[in-house]
Amino acid sequence: MKENTKWFLYNLIMAFSLYWTGNLILWFPWSINANLGIGLMLTIMPLLWGVGIYYCLIRYKGKRALNGAIISSIIMLISAIIADYIFFGLIRGSLNDLYQPTTFYGYGFLFALPFIEILFFRKLIDKKKRQIKTNDFFLIGTLGTICLLILIIIIKYDIKI
Repeated sequence: MKENTKWFLYNLIMAFSLYWTGNLILWFPWSINANLGIGLMLTIMPLLWGVGIYYCLIRYKGKRALNGAIISSIIMLISAIIADYIFFGLIRGSLNDLYQPTTFYGYGFLFALPFIEILFFRKLIDKKKRQIKTNDFFLIGTLGTICLLILIIIIKYDIKI
């Protein structure tokens, strides 16, 4: 049971970090030109989320990889929905920018990504299994927190490049 709880928390922290790191990476290109931001989002974010989910899946200790994909998928999706609300609603005050068709396509892709990884990379995931270490939580959590704080400062102080 302890391993399952650690893995669940690892997924939550990974989702937190991926979301805020990705938004920080995209903030300036998006603020310069929405099309540039969208283009980068469609190339960088799937890669970023894909790597993060891969790290979650190689740490899953359950017998059935599909169960790990289901749980990871739900965690990533719910985390992204909550973080989107925080980012667009609370930090930026622009919920009307959030609920666009592309947002829902993104949610669908994010939900499907763990299953896609299991489908195409199952042997690699099984071969690269790892234990979750305390340091993993610290590194990932610190990255996400720093990115979130930088984003808040940039937005609240209207910092431009």
